[in-house]
Amino acid sequence: MKKILLASTALVLSAGLASAQGLSISGQGRMGVQYNSTLATTTRQENRLQLNFNVSVAADHGMSFGAYSRVRINNGATGIFSGSRVWGEISGFRITVGNQDGAVRGAGVAFGYAGGCGVGYEGGQQCGDSMGLLGVTQGFASTGGGFTIATARTRIDYTMGDTRIALSRVGGGATEIGARTSFNAWTVAAGYSNTGTGVTTVSAGYNGGSWAAGLGLARIAGATNYVLQGSTNMGGGSVYGYIGRVAGSATYGLNYGYGLGGGATLTVGAERNTAGAGTTTASVGVAFNF
Repeated sequence: MKKILLASTALVLSAGLASAQGLSISGQGRMGVQYNSTLATTTRQENRLQLNFNVSVAADHGMSFGAYSRVRINNGATGIFSGSRVWGEISGFRITVGNQDGAVRGAGVAFGYAGGCGVGYEGGQQCGDSMGLLGVTQGFASTGGGFTIATARTRIDYTMGDTRIALSRVGGGATEIGARTSFNAWTVAAGYSNTGTGVTTVSAGYNGGSWAAGLGLARIAGATNYVLQGSTNMGGGSVYGYIGRVAGSATYGLNYGYGLGGGATLTVGAERNTAGAGTTTASVGVAFNF
């Protein structure tokens, strides 16, 4: 009987492993100290564990399908799964339904996340280098659900070589379009969203190998926002800095990251937005990807 049970268990495990061959898990761990001049407690310790779950299968006739979800565990909090997304792809065309970035963030900027978020081990507390796009464009919700039939996002991408064109829409909501292409050392992109009074952005980046630079513009609610950013290798690490303007207020930031090996980076950075009394944020910490 024991031999039969062991054999049955082995068969079940083998079947489970076979069905999980399309599953991959990646993520990030991080820890550090953050400063925010506008908070009652200006300095705090922060840490996070993040796990990304990707599933993909190859179907017949050149088709493939996949799905994604994420769990984040901040400090001592219980981990919360994000809403999921599911996609299908054939001949460079991909349709994705669910929790995901829209066309502007996915294809309408030439550098960074929404054009920025390059300061700090945590990827920016203010993201002043994003030209204000974070607050007005469709974005992935990292924790929790919140997606219903009325708010579910659909995005269509076509990718050919280094060129991507994307179109996204929220049920009963805004529509976005974005396009990005690269040639030689240049990457250029443009995006539009009909949210509010409309959002338009254009950007271009140049990769010089040991250095890079970029310029982005965004027209949002009657204001023209911009960012000028650059990075260069220095002292075994990389320096990144930007200056810009969002909603009529100056923004600027500086960051230095030093690779520790094994996917780990020690980072120190600071940003300031001059709106109102001004907000200054800074952080020092280590983040590693796996």
